[in-house]
Order: sequence, then structure tokens, then C-alpha cells
Amino acid sequence: LMSGVKNNVGRGINVALVNGKTGEPVDTKFFDMWGGDVAPFIEFLKSIQDGTIVLMGTYDDGATKLNEEARKLIADLGSTSITNLGFRDNWVFCGGKGIKTKSPFEQ
Repeated sequence: LMSGVKNNVGRGINVALVNGKTGEPVDTKFFDMWGGDVAPFIEFLKSIQDGTIVLMGTYDDGATKLNEEARKLIADLGSTSITNLGFRDNWVFCGGKGIKTKSPFEQ
């Protein structure tokens, strides 16, 4: 889903969007939360359409640049663990835009 090559993820938070009705992949991106800027990640999160399944996973460090706004946007997708995500924590999550409850698919 991320890409066809070995070690197919980037440093930071890796995101895959899937159409919630058809199951078709919509987009994949990664955001470097160590050396990058959180602003493009926030804009990406805000642009996700209702009904989209959102899959996220960290590689290396996914928390250093996260701010309250980014954490809230992820929590709005159904995450309960994002508020506690720390430096180099491993985290995987499946939620959705417009979800009314918290996602049970998170570790």
C-alpha cells in the first residue's frame, strides 16, 4: 500500500488513505517529525475527506514535531494514544474521517 520497494516507508509518520466505500487507495505520504515541519502534516490532515479510512504508522521518530493541533486532528480520526506518543515510540493506527467513536485499531 505504501510503495512497491523494500523498506517502503519514510522517517516519521506514514499515512495511507483509503476510500471507505470502495476500498481503493486514495493517497500515501510520510511526514518527517524529526527534521521536518509539522505544518504540511496539519494541512494534509485537514484536507482528508469524510468517509476516508486513515492508516498511520511511525518509523524512527513520529512525535518530536507534533504539536497540540496535529495531535487533536489525529484524535478526531479516532486515536486515543496520540496524546501520549513520545520520542521514537512505535505506533500504528487505523481510523477514519468523520468517525463518531474511538478506533479499536491502535497499538
